[in-house]
Amino acid sequence: MRRFRYRTAALTGPWRDSVREATDDAARAKQAVIDEAVPEGIRWIVPGRIEEQRSESAEPRRLRN
Repeated sequence: MRRFRYRTAALTGPWRDSVREATDDAARAKQAVIDEAVPEGIRWIVPGRIEEQRSESAEPRRLRN
């Protein structure tokens, strides 16, 4: 199962079932702004990224920054 969360230097969001949910969490936490004008669909206010975890026991990997 793939899970997603945002990570910045200050905060890390909870694991979610979709990239969109993780992106929405980052926007609600005021760490990013949803911006469909950029290819990633997210503009970070503070340096951050969306991480992907493929299973509960796997290490997270960087998906987007």
